[in-house]
Amino acid sequence: MIKQSLILSLGLSVMSLTCLAQQVKEKEDLGDKEYIIVKDYKPVLAESYKISDVPEGDTSTYTAPPLKYKLETKKAETNYETATIKAVRVKDEALSKLYRNLVRLGIGNYTKYNGELYVNSLRSKRGSLGLAGRHFSGSPSLKGVGNSAYSENYAQLAGKYFLENALFFGDLNYNRDVVHYYGYQASDTIIDKKDLRQLFSNFGVNAGIRSNYLSKGNLDYEASFGFSTLTDHFDVTENDFIVNAKGAKEVENMYIQIATSFNYFKKSQASNESLSLLSDLNRNIFRIAPSVFLGKDKAKFELGARVVVAKDDESTVHFYPNIKVSLPISEHVVSVFAHVDGDLKKNSYRTITLENPFVNSALVPLNSSEAIMLTGGLNGNFNSAVSFAAWVKYGTVNDMALFVADNVHENKFGLVYDDVNILDLHAELSYKADEKFNISLQYDQYSYTADLQAKAWHKPQNEVTLKAAYNLRDKIVVKASVFGRGNSYARLTASDPSLGFVSEKIKGYIDANLGIEYHYSKILSVYLNMNNLGFSKYNRWYSFPSEGFNILGGISYSF
Repeated sequence: MIKQSLILSLGLSVMSLTCLAQQVKEKEDLGDKEYIIVKDYKPVLAESYKISDVPEGDTSTYTAPPLKYKLETKKAETNYETATIKAVRVKDEALSKLYRNLVRLGIGNYTKYNGELYVNSLRSKRGSLGLAGRHFSGSPSLKGVGNSAYSENYAQLAGKYFLENALFFGDLNYNRDVVHYYGYQASDTIIDKKDLRQLFSNFGVNAGIRSNYLSKGNLDYEASFGFSTLTDHFDVTENDFIVNAKGAKEVENMYIQIATSFNYFKKSQASNESLSLLSDLNRNIFRIAPSVFLGKDKAKFELGARVVVAKDDESTVHFYPNIKVSLPISEHVVSVFAHVDGDLKKNSYRTITLENPFVNSALVPLNSSEAIMLTGGLNGNFNSAVSFAAWVKYGTVNDMALFVADNVHENKFGLVYDDVNILDLHAELSYKADEKFNISLQYDQYSYTADLQAKAWHKPQNEVTLKAAYNLRDKIVVKASVFGRGNSYARLTASDPSLGFVSEKIKGYIDANLGIEYHYSKILSVYLNMNNLGFSKYNRWYSFPSEGFNILGGISYSF
């Protein structure tokens, strides 16, 4: 059977090849012959190769081949053309209208009268000129003392002339003040009226020039002179002439400055003054003060000195340091500072009467020397509205002028001079959020130790001042102040001559003032000032009581 099958298969294969060869050769179809093949179909598949998915070897680690890149720069050609930017137009703020003239008139109790006049030029790029004048007087009837009438008269003509890099300035001024020596018991003491009245008349002129460069590196300079003459009711005349010069320039990181001045002044003898070696003194002060200002990383330094040559009752030469350091310990918050300095304080008849007008005309002014003054403290800002400062100051003042009761005229003051050590503890706090409201507080605690005198006469133990101002929509302006002064002491002649002098306590006080101004329009307003709201009875100077509650009201008009 197998043999037959093989023979049959071989026969069929030969026949197939014969037919295929005939087809290729003749390129003809098989025709319509019919073949019948009888055999079971048995498909056969050839062996195939499969890719194995079984992992081979350790594939937990991989080492990356090193790669190197080389980037070549190539300029990108652009064809961009800039266009002109149109300037932003800033709208000019409208300038407020200025008025040339201002008049203030007022009247109050104690027969008070107030009159003020101000005349000024308007805006100008070339300069300014102004005239100011004031009269203020009162006649309070203070119980138990003499006539306490007073008056203050003031006039000034001042001007400025602007150059490209400099400024000329000058003024003429005149003061005429009247007071009475009312500090005595009027019930049992009679004093001639001509000896009770005091009149101070002072005329002055000042002029100068100073630079106003806007850029750095230029020579900054200032030069000025001044002259004044003071006369009083008791034939005293004091002439005062001063010349000042200052030059400064920035060199690298330093600002170098040299300031110098010469001051000549002379007080003539009073009609009631006994002739002495100290009468009619020619006095002068020459001062030169070089200094260097340094600043680095917001730290500021001033290193300098003052050399002063003075002629008083004798000629003296003084050397004072002038060293100031300021260091920030927290940016824009707190800075610490320290000063070591000193200077010669000029005491003239003019400066003394400005502090205490009830002095005897026969006094002899002598200068005071602030030998070495040491100051250390801190200042800063809690925020943009609140600032503060506090410091400790200690030093010695040689020949400090102290006011004491006059030995001859009990209603006048004389002077004694002594070396006094001073300790001052100072603190201040201020708040200013905007132009509408601000308030400030200052406090000083003093300690005086005199060398020869029992006390530092008429020097307070402490002082405090509180000030506030409020502007309500530019219609109502309110200003208030509270101030206090601690105990002080006066030197009096003892009733028993053998005891010499005794000290008398002057009680401290607290006073308050309030001022209100209502702006009816931009040119018309009314005001009311009230002083001594606490109805306090106190003495600023021994036996010279102050006014009680007093008011002053009036109008203000601009045109």
